[in-house]
Amino acid sequence: MLSSNKLIFKNSFSVFFCLLIVVLGCDKEVSRTPVEPPPPQGFIYINSIPDGFTIFQNGRNTGRITPDSISYIEAGNYEIILKKKYFNDTLLIVTIDENEKFNLNVDLLSNPSMYGDLFLQTQPEGAEIILNDSSLNKNSPLTLEDFLPGEYGIKFRLFNHRELEITAIVQSSLLNSYFEELRDTSAWVDFQVFNSDIQSNSLTAITVDDIEKKWIGTLDAGLINYDEQNFVSYNTNNSSIPANRINCISIDNQNNIWVGTDLGIGVFNGSSWTVYNRNNSGLTSELINSIKFDNSGNVWIGTASNLVKFDGASWTLYNEPSGKDWINDIYIENDNKLWLGTRADGIRLFENQAFDSLIIFDYGYPSNTISSIEADNFNNIWFCFLPDTAGRGGVSRWDGTAFLNFLLGTFDNNVNNISIDGQDNKWISTTEGFIYFDSQNNSTVFNTLNSLVTTDNIRASVRDQNGIIWVTTIGGGLNKYKPPN
Repeated sequence: MLSSNKLIFKNSFSVFFCLLIVVLGCDKEVSRTPVEPPPPQGFIYINSIPDGFTIFQNGRNTGRITPDSISYIEAGNYEIILKKKYFNDTLLIVTIDENEKFNLNVDLLSNPSMYGDLFLQTQPEGAEIILNDSSLNKNSPLTLEDFLPGEYGIKFRLFNHRELEITAIVQSSLLNSYFEELRDTSAWVDFQVFNSDIQSNSLTAITVDDIEKKWIGTLDAGLINYDEQNFVSYNTNNSSIPANRINCISIDNQNNIWVGTDLGIGVFNGSSWTVYNRNNSGLTSELINSIKFDNSGNVWIGTASNLVKFDGASWTLYNEPSGKDWINDIYIENDNKLWLGTRADGIRLFENQAFDSLIIFDYGYPSNTISSIEADNFNNIWFCFLPDTAGRGGVSRWDGTAFLNFLLGTFDNNVNNISIDGQDNKWISTTEGFIYFDSQNNSTVFNTLNSLVTTDNIRASVRDQNGIIWVTTIGGGLNKYKPPN
């Protein structure tokens, strides 16, 4: 138990400690935040005709676009600049009183220096000019004056020339000139990936069906169908076609499209595909180079390994005894007589189920590598040749007795294909241009130096019922040639 003296001392100490805290607390200063003045209430509302100008205040981009406002500004002078692409800058000095609300309306259309001019010229002259899809009913050359700055869609139209579309720019206080060369389409028209919807510029085979649709093979985009309005591609991403590289195309009497690829045969009936390969047919090689039909409805197929016959149900393989059976092309003279062009072993004849060879040294044709075979209206057989170790590229005509050689271009010229039309004209595709033989075998060469064909690397051709020649190229897309009447 505590004594009374200890209790008094303890209580006295507590009182002293509390007084000490109070005294020390009274010595501390108290700080207070000064009252901020109210923000300035100055205000500039900026409207422009036309709108869409970026607002700069005293050289600083405000990030605002007319019509808009600048708020909370103090009294004073302000440099306002309005900027827009292709327009001259507009400088305005605005004086604002304290807390003033100022409306700034700027009619830029009333300033003649805001407008610009266009000069439009074509080669040849006389092209109709269409501005933003509306005809001006005027022809080139033409100067368009006092146009509002901006980008304008301009089209040039001239008969027998490809329509050309450009984007023309008008700038304030300037005359901008455009000189455009129009491509002549009176003889040649090209369809490439940059000027049409065609899916590839690297084209191989081509044929025309009984309703004048063009079927076009490519190196990389499958099979293309063209009805002279739309290009439709059938490739491995959107169809059951075996491969995107097409080596040959043929059409049977039911209008089915047969394509030879590096991975077998695809048959398209207009809505679905049937595929033949090593897994479901008698094919021993899936590299298909040629597909032809005889009068009995048999399909004859040239592969990298042998000659194959398909009668719709069964497959028959014919192997040449030497084993050198890479067949590039087939021509069926009749149901019992086929001419075969091989890759490196010259011309073969398959007649009455037996092979025979026409040896180059005996017959003197240009080389041992045959790329294409076709017959003319007089039953002469025409062969195309590629250069190889045995000889050069060229064309030969077999009249039943001997070969007559036509050595086209240089030694290294690849003669890829021959197409013979109903007038007995020969259209020959080479890597040095497109060559025309008339019925008397007088020749004309079309190349990039003397015509508007897009490349000299020609792969194949076909003539439609209207007399138009359709030409496939490697690198130059599809070419359309309109022969003179």
